[in-house]
Amino acid sequence: MKRTALILFTVIAVTRAGEQPQPKLDLHVVPTPIKSYRLLAMSMDDDGFIWAGAIHKVVHRYDPRTGRVEDFPIPFPATASACICVGKKVYILGQAYPKLIIYDRAAKKFTEIAYPSSKPNVWYGSEAIDGRHIFLFDRAGAGVIKWDTQTDSGKAVPWPYKAPFPSFGRFEAQDEAMWCNVWEAGGQYRPLGIARLDTEKNEFTGFHSFPSDDDGLKPFTDAATTLFLPYTLKGKVVPFDFKEKRWCKFLDVPQFGKLFGFLGGPIPHKGRYYFSLSTYNGTDTGCDGKPYHFCNAILEFDPQTRRFAFPTLEAKDAYFQVAYMLSAKGEFFATGSNVREKDGKLNRDRAGEVVFWQTMEPPAK
Repeated sequence: MKRTALILFTVIAVTRAGEQPQPKLDLHVVPTPIKSYRLLAMSMDDDGFIWAGAIHKVVHRYDPRTGRVEDFPIPFPATASACICVGKKVYILGQAYPKLIIYDRAAKKFTEIAYPSSKPNVWYGSEAIDGRHIFLFDRAGAGVIKWDTQTDSGKAVPWPYKAPFPSFGRFEAQDEAMWCNVWEAGGQYRPLGIARLDTEKNEFTGFHSFPSDDDGLKPFTDAATTLFLPYTLKGKVVPFDFKEKRWCKFLDVPQFGKLFGFLGGPIPHKGRYYFSLSTYNGTDTGCDGKPYHFCNAILEFDPQTRRFAFPTLEAKDAYFQVAYMLSAKGEFFATGSNVREKDGKLNRDRAGEVVFWQTMEPPAK
């Protein structure tokens, strides 16, 4: 498995107990001219355009109101693992590429700036938590980098724990902290723990080792103060109450080992949590006995009812694997790539037709 299905971390208000539950997602499919085996992490700019990363030295700007796409070739030898929009800039993360790539939307110009890292490997980052600072997750050289988008300079936050660097995280406004996830690399995705980063003091204030099982753990009680983390290859959602600093009883996801073997995410959206699904089970053969691939469905978890659902992107003569998702300005978006060959077989590396799957009403035909 070359990629997790994590995307950027937008601050979303969680439905409190007693509030009316959110309606079911009403998703629309919007075709695009893009051909790719999979688009990567995306972000929405202030003008309502979505910028999506890709492996082929380009970023795509998608207008969800019209369905139009504009391509921006990157003048550097980097994979655009993720895009992060702040003001008039788009920050492009290039994995092992040694510099942060910046596209100025007003000047229509690319620049690049070196990371404060001896060996950068940056796949994911946060949205601007205060309109100015973003947090970048460097898996190899620096750990977590706090980047100032006004001065375009960054500083690594000292990592005090005897554990691998975090590879992704999520800002919790109620706690005024970034919760950073530490997962074991190497294809087995074993969760090791989570660390709390105080974003004002710029220091880590606690590491909580991931429990191997839930013996003796009590159920979560308050969804508003609970993180919901994937036990990636075990088919479970693991709650952590960041107010009480306690792990909670695991939640078994239905269809594990049949529909999916891998959980990625989640993306919070209007009180629910959305996980990507793959047939990957730790080997080259997926849970269905065939070469693994992302599914044409996602997992929805409603913490108020504690129920799971599987929104599915069904299409005639096509199979759109869905990997990356985004919640922005009250709308939900996902990208899907058609990996179905003419003979009906699924080829996860096929550069197929790309669609956006979105709650926003599709443009008129």
